Amino acid sequence: MKKRNCRRQPDEKQQHEFATKIRKMTDAQLCLFVGEVKGSKSSVEEFLSRLAWMSGTGNGIGRATLAKLEKFAQTEGFITKG
Repeated sequence: MKKRNCRRQPDEKQQHEFATKIRKMTDAQLCLFVGEVKGSKSSVEEFLSRLAWMSGTGNGIGRATLAKLEKFAQTEGFITKG
């Protein structure tokens, strides 16, 4: 049975609206959207490199945390092993 809209949490409503928006996209819009998502891989690498530069400055992100984030990004396919 379908979950009633009034019983959804705010984050569930937002996810539902986003999913509906994607389902209603045309082929051209979908191609642009997927291209943007694929292009975000380089921004993940850039983010991790900036974290590496900032690690150890008292911000709570050390080498161990950075290594865990890099390993997670590699296993989930956000970045390639290198």
